[in-house]
Amino acid sequence: MRDVFYTLLVVWIIWRIMNGVNVIRAKQPTSSQPSSSKKEGETTVNFVPLKKKSVADTEGEYVDYEEVK
Repeated sequence: MRDVFYTLLVVWIIWRIMNGVNVIRAKQPTSSQPSSSKKEGETTVNFVPLKKKSVADTEGEYVDYEEVK
């Protein structure tokens, strides 16, 4: 009787894990669907420009150093 219970418990746990994986997979967008807003042959560039320096060039000063051995 214990073996049947353990078998059912293991099957139930596996079923819950697989169901959770399917739910997560269903939430992810698929990249195989073509976008309806793009025309054939149209090129798009997704570029995020680098952030500008937060410190102005006039701030601070350059300090030359000498390596001591």
